[in-house]
Amino acid sequence: MRIRFPSPAVAIASLALLLSLTGTAVAGALITGAQIANNTVGSPDLRNNHVRSIDVKNNNLTTLDVLNGTLRKVDFAPGQLQPGPAGPAGPAGPQGPAGPQGGPGLAALEIVNADSVSNSDTNRQVEASCPAGKQVVGGGAHLWNATSDVALDESYPASATKWRATAYEVNATAANWHLMAYAICAVVAA
Repeated sequence: MRIRFPSPAVAIASLALLLSLTGTAVAGALITGAQIANNTVGSPDLRNNHVRSIDVKNNNLTTLDVLNGTLRKVDFAPGQLQPGPAGPAGPAGPQGPAGPQGGPGLAALEIVNADSVSNSDTNRQVEASCPAGKQVVGGGAHLWNATSDVALDESYPASATKWRATAYEVNATAANWHLMAYAICAVVAA
């Protein structure tokens, strides 16, 4: 049996092919971005899914560099995306259980009046007091037979159970007038 050696042309071609294949692999591992001239690498030169954010200089990509529909919500910083329009209202949920019974609130509401004497004295003060067990929840005052010479001075709750009103003559008058205070009283639940 005779061993046949390849011809010198086949040996040289095989060696050249081997060196060219290992040369690109070695060159690919050794070439850095600093060694590549600007604007010389295009998207056909890159394999899909091999460029990462660390490979791109900040603020170098524009909207023209990004394929429509390829970005996801996770690709944006929080608060960068505007919310979309509100969707349609969903169906009503089931009714919840009844809450606890509330307090009775106000009960046994009544208005209590107190009237001053009717004369021409220059000042009046009168208090309307709620009966035992009730508190003031409102009140007011009214001047009777008063002219423009008499003015209501104050109308306010004097305590939790009394409403006070005061009036005086702005200009001295001989007319008889009187002041009425009224308290709105009720049992107030605790």
